[in-house]
Amino acid sequence: MTFLATTASLAGTETGAVAPLAGGFTLHVDILSDWLVRVAVVPEGGLAVDRTWMIAPDGDVPWQGRNRLSCDGFDVPPTRLAQGDGPAVLSSGDWRISITGAPLRIVFDHRDGGGWRTVLADREAGAYQWFPRRGLFRHFQSRTLADRHYGLGDKTGPLDHTGRRLRCLQTDALGYNAETQDPLYKHAPFVIADGATGAVGLFYDTMSEITFDLGAEHSNYHPHYRHVDAAEKGLVYYVVAGPKVRDIVPRLMRLTGRPHFQPRRAMGFAFTTMHHADAPNAQEVMTAFAERCRAEKIPISAIHSGSGYTTKADGRRYVFTWNESKFPDRAGFFRRLSELGFFTCANVKPVLLTEHPAYPEAAARGWFVRRADGQPAVEMFWGGNGSSLDFTNPATVEWWKAGITGQVLDQGFGSAWNDNNECELWDEEATVAGFGATLPAIDVRPVHALLMTRATYEATLAREPEKRPYTISRAGPIGIARYGETWSGDNRTSWHTLKWNLRQGLSMSLSGMPLTGHDIGGFDGPAPGPELLVRWVEMMSVHPRAVMNSWKPQLSLPTNLPWMHGAANTELVRQALALRYRLMPYLYQCCWRAHLAGEPVIAPLFYHFDEAECRADMDAFMLGPDVLVAPAVEEGVTSVSVYLPRVDGGWHDFHSGEIHAGGRVATIPAPLGRLPLLVRAGAVLPLAKAWPDFAPHDASEVELTLFAGPGTDASEREIFFDDGIGWGYRDRDASLILARASWNGEAVTLSAREQWSGRGRPTLALACRGLGGRRFEQEIAV
Repeated sequence: MTFLATTASLAGTETGAVAPLAGGFTLHVDILSDWLVRVAVVPEGGLAVDRTWMIAPDGDVPWQGRNRLSCDGFDVPPTRLAQGDGPAVLSSGDWRISITGAPLRIVFDHRDGGGWRTVLADREAGAYQWFPRRGLFRHFQSRTLADRHYGLGDKTGPLDHTGRRLRCLQTDALGYNAETQDPLYKHAPFVIADGATGAVGLFYDTMSEITFDLGAEHSNYHPHYRHVDAAEKGLVYYVVAGPKVRDIVPRLMRLTGRPHFQPRRAMGFAFTTMHHADAPNAQEVMTAFAERCRAEKIPISAIHSGSGYTTKADGRRYVFTWNESKFPDRAGFFRRLSELGFFTCANVKPVLLTEHPAYPEAAARGWFVRRADGQPAVEMFWGGNGSSLDFTNPATVEWWKAGITGQVLDQGFGSAWNDNNECELWDEEATVAGFGATLPAIDVRPVHALLMTRATYEATLAREPEKRPYTISRAGPIGIARYGETWSGDNRTSWHTLKWNLRQGLSMSLSGMPLTGHDIGGFDGPAPGPELLVRWVEMMSVHPRAVMNSWKPQLSLPTNLPWMHGAANTELVRQALALRYRLMPYLYQCCWRAHLAGEPVIAPLFYHFDEAECRADMDAFMLGPDVLVAPAVEEGVTSVSVYLPRVDGGWHDFHSGEIHAGGRVATIPAPLGRLPLLVRAGAVLPLAKAWPDFAPHDASEVELTLFAGPGTDASEREIFFDDGIGWGYRDRDASLILARASWNGEAVTLSAREQWSGRGRPTLALACRGLGGRRFEQEIAV
């Protein structure tokens, strides 16, 4: 069809404007806050999926979803609609939106200081099209050659996706190429366009398959443009004002729900391998591994179990069952792991193979995604044919919660890991229950990973309501962070993967998924060599998730291990993990800030610094606002070169103490076993000084360490502690320290005063780096 156009004038509403469009569509434009606008193009009869599970301005959504056109939960400003000879203009205090009718075109201006800035504009020659034979809705926008494009979740390749065509379609992508493969595991239809005049966020609220063309296509008949193709009739998208990327990302988290604040143990190093739980004597193998970790003094907090505990004689995996011969004494097994200080997590899967003992009941009760004739939709799954559980059916959710409680938590595991939940359905006629309003299954594939993870979260919380739950999901849409962490899936062992996984993690961090990481050493493929293993541990020692996870059945040693390359190499692994626990109070602080304010834990340099050099593709990132990380990701290197942003006082080499000036490229030593870290002058980092051997995530002594600059300046930082377990921080039953520092040519002063005097504060001491012969004056008031 031709491009959509209005067929009558716009009419004002309480939140914006509406207008009829050709083809039976209706345009809705709603100004929802001084930084947020929603545009909806709704077909006659309404959207096929009339609910959203990603938009959560109140923190979460009802189980059955939220009306996609709801304005509840937003601070809606007064609006005014003016119409004359030219485009209609919808305005509020900070928005001026120009709407042309034939063809439909919308231009978004946002107030920037005393003037207006065009943040987004549809393509002039036509912007909105519906292709009924292809079942495709297309949206064109203008772009400039200066635009850079970030986001879209776990996408591979450079952080700037300009020139690529990328698809959001959850896919089990075992052994993927971390530079080129697409699509992968996540559904993140959110892109940040960052250009010469500033940045803007664009969030498409759809669970359907959607493809982003960010300049791959070019037509001689049009100025430069980008477009999306969404596999649904109609369109709903949100415009998130900047002007900086660092303005947009917290606002995305405000729009989609703040990330869960996980228990501190979840941030410790963890280990898992399918090989151990698949062994015929799995209980013995896993216990021996745990005991060796303690004997080898490997700093580690948790063991995650692969799904081998659910295998039967046919070798297949049946969720919520146990292989009694592999685990003849479950109580004794979990008691021993607890004695050794390990927290545990069990792998669970949302598909029942057709031979599963519960399959007949589940089929009879309608717990599966269904074919058009009402029978279970059967698809290919790992180990054979199976049916996906329908998490839009309340009865399925209750069955799942009962399974998590009775067969996972009551048996001894402390948490559950939601795996293989991409929901790869290809039957276009299949349906889901939709909480009483049937929905097309193919249009809500990502919702199952989200609701599966939510059900696991709620079951864990119900069992121990005084404790913050831990859970993790491989797949899911934006919003998954409300319940737990995620990771980049089944990566492949190589130096190439290490380099490009770094960028994937940063992309997820800019896309509403701040609690992320990568399987240490690579999940699939060859064994990591000694150098690669150490470098992988180094890089992951400063990520929110640090799990060594692998499955290499073709090898004589089918798993990565901390000690796989001898004593000298094991010592380097041990040192890299010890660095994680040394930095744990700071990492924990960053995760608290992510929960509190939506700030990413790890971020590209351009998130914090505006210099053009920080936008270059580089092997470096920021941990919180104060620590620059420059991991060695190439074989054989003993130093790294990295651009250091301009900051007053320069950057401290965390290891040597050398101070490097900002605004230039510095060469930093990176011998094997040393992760290059640079700390900005003025930072006060909480650094663990001592921790229990069996609970290294719980530092007993912490030094508040000032990294003083060489001149005269001052700084302050808030530092957070709690018990790492419960919800007390919500009522200030935690410790919040205000650290204030100043320095000049003669003295350095550091004070620490407690603002919240609740539980969880470790023994504190004050320390200073960069003293340079000056006096150190210190005061603690706690």
